[in-house]
Amino acid sequence: AVCEQLEGPQKGKRLIRRDVIRVVTPGTFFEGEGERFLAALLPVEGKVGIAFLELATGDFFAASVEPEELPSLFAKFQTKEVLLPEGREGWANDLVPWLVKAPFITKRPKEEFSGGGGGWGFGFPEGDLGLQAAGALLQYAAVTQKAFLPHVKALRPYRGREFMGLDPHTQRNLELTEALFEGSVEGSLLSILDLTLTGMGRRRLKEWVLHPLLSVGEIRRRQDAVEELVSRQDLRAELRGLLAKILDIERLTSRITSEVARPRDLLSLKASLLPLPSLHQLLLGAKAPLLVELAQGLDPLEDVYQEIQRVLLDEPSTQLKEGGLIRDGVSKELDELKAIQTSGHQWLSTFEREERERTGISNLRVGFNKVFGYYIEVTKGNLKFVPKDYIRRQTLVNAERFITRELRSFEDRVLSATEKGNQLEYELFCELRGFVAARADRLRKSADALGRLDALVSLAEVAARKKWVKPEVDEGPSIQIVEGRHPVVEASSEGFVPNDLDLDDNRRVIILTGPNASGKSTFVRQAALQVLLAQMGSFVPAERTRIGLVDRIFTRIGALDFLAKGLSTFMVEMLETATILHQATPRSLVILDEVGRGTGTSDGLAIAQAVVEFLAEKVKAKTLFTTHHHELTALAGTVSGVVNARLEVREAQGDVTFLYKVVPGAAQKSYGLHVAKLAGLPEEVLRRAGTLLQALEQERVAAPSPDLKEEKSKEGGTYASTIEAKLLALDPLRITPLEALLFLTELHDLASKGHPDAHEDPHPPR
Repeated sequence: AVCEQLEGPQKGKRLIRRDVIRVVTPGTFFEGEGERFLAALLPVEGKVGIAFLELATGDFFAASVEPEELPSLFAKFQTKEVLLPEGREGWANDLVPWLVKAPFITKRPKEEFSGGGGGWGFGFPEGDLGLQAAGALLQYAAVTQKAFLPHVKALRPYRGREFMGLDPHTQRNLELTEALFEGSVEGSLLSILDLTLTGMGRRRLKEWVLHPLLSVGEIRRRQDAVEELVSRQDLRAELRGLLAKILDIERLTSRITSEVARPRDLLSLKASLLPLPSLHQLLLGAKAPLLVELAQGLDPLEDVYQEIQRVLLDEPSTQLKEGGLIRDGVSKELDELKAIQTSGHQWLSTFEREERERTGISNLRVGFNKVFGYYIEVTKGNLKFVPKDYIRRQTLVNAERFITRELRSFEDRVLSATEKGNQLEYELFCELRGFVAARADRLRKSADALGRLDALVSLAEVAARKKWVKPEVDEGPSIQIVEGRHPVVEASSEGFVPNDLDLDDNRRVIILTGPNASGKSTFVRQAALQVLLAQMGSFVPAERTRIGLVDRIFTRIGALDFLAKGLSTFMVEMLETATILHQATPRSLVILDEVGRGTGTSDGLAIAQAVVEFLAEKVKAKTLFTTHHHELTALAGTVSGVVNARLEVREAQGDVTFLYKVVPGAAQKSYGLHVAKLAGLPEEVLRRAGTLLQALEQERVAAPSPDLKEEKSKEGGTYASTIEAKLLALDPLRITPLEALLFLTELHDLASKGHPDAHEDPHPPR
């Protein structure tokens, strides 16, 4: 809780009133730079009403969604606290484990979620669940802030289907806003794109990264704006110079409308408004439709600037109620009160001189303190010269302090003028703050335009510096990238090797093989980032790129964030893969990194093949599938839409060189011993591993394992096809973790019956 003094010290009153003015919770703490969204959930019969509020900026929106959409929304909006109706807290238990960062859960009375009438005014149907959640959210925010919240923007519907789907693990695996291991912005895609100069631009750019567009028209509008800014270096430089002078108008406006703004906040706003007329004039000469639109939305707000300039001192006091805030000439009454205070200094000098002459005390002095007020101080050696009209006020060790009727009369007059002047200055400051608050809508509109402009200029600056190209985006089925590069990796390493990618209806699934550390993960991630950059309206690091619209990007890479939550690597792998198989569409881009590695070799291979076949034949999603199961490369000749690619390796005189180049075909070796040597394994271990590898390869030649494709004819269907059928019959969103574990055990036992060697696997399922 935050407590403040609600009144100043008053003469004769020892107790000063204080009270709690605000309650701080994880979702309502609005100091600092980062976004902190407060959310409310209302689950009802398979649907969920959800609302989000960011108190620092006033952003407020709501929607009615499917439960599986929640993790993605929480990750996109940096949710710190979630409100749930009493009795429904357990509902969140199944959700929280799948969040990368779990929010704080707060129980609220059910009655607070019962609103929702009149939603038509906000674009919601009557009784919408999202609207009911928004009502609970607003009520909680008002209670914790102990005030009406005028800075909160009008509630708007969140239209998630206008944006590409990115679940929390895709956001994390692609390192969109945070690096995977450090957890900081540095090393993320956002760190490469963020050359913004304002707080509004920084937030807007992050929003664009997490919300790639699904409208070709809107994508091209952004691209055209970025293209004009790239080609016009002079315009871009002038815009950046002006944007650098602008502070966070959006947050300043929230502080002003919340009546917590201090004089320095208004000065910051004044300084931020000064460049707006010049910015507006520059944009009027732009040709791109989006830049023209931003020019129309950018209000110079000259009346607000002039009023702050007229009223507020250039260097006002930091204290609101101690004067020193308002310029001369603003108020005749204030000027008169200030004159009394100013003339008082002259009167005191004259009074002190006259008293010295009258008493003959040369070191007599007149002073003031807050406890005793004005006084005449006489040293003890001169007390015999003190006149009879001196009234003793205070005794010190070496002096006495006195007052006279004349000095007391002056004190009453001056202190009254000071007190009245300070109060009047405070009232005039509040009037000025109210004047600005009344224009909050205009300020927010300009802040929105500035944020979008700053984000566009940042994308253009990155494209110009790094020589990125404008991608072609259409509604076709192809993803074609020529000489594509990973935007983050190329920034941190020299000599990055670019690669091509070609996916379409006839090349839907690429099975990518190659040694560890040869560049497989970088290649598949850079493909996803190229698509994401193109659909957010950015230029891309490539020679040429054409992207057919992608509705969702899925990634299944690693399980580090789940180990601490008690879930095994293989369990997570299967649950995530199942979710992808259920939710992917022909418009999706799927990245699967070594699916099946978390269990025994045979059943892992069976599951991997079943997944590839399902994605290629049933879902028909564009898929990049990395694997060390070289047997899967045989699918390229038997399953429609499956092709092979490999990372090229050069062997010469026993040395192996990774070329990091993706070429057609399947890898013949994994080069595991070479990677182990690079990692520094002892020579003795490497020699022993080489001997064992030769023995194992001789065994395979003597007794080749049956082709997985041939096994499908055994006994009316192989174990692999049985496993596939069971997986497809499972709905992972409707079973508990325990049921999932039992189901996994059943699959393992089934696979082991047809593959005795599975019992000897040195790495059984966890």
